[in-house]
Amino acid sequence: MILPIVAYGNPVLRKVAEEIGPDYTGLKELISNMWETMYAMLAMA
Repeated sequence: MILPIVAYGNPVLRKVAEEIGPDYTGLKELISNMWETMYAMLAMA
């Protein structure tokens, strides 16, 4: 799943993130989605 990209100035970027550990449910899927998003954006450049 390609994740949404937000630009500088978006209020969501001011939120404090929660800490997650290696036992976080869905961590592998999150990382996979982040890679997929990164490579999709590189292909568009």
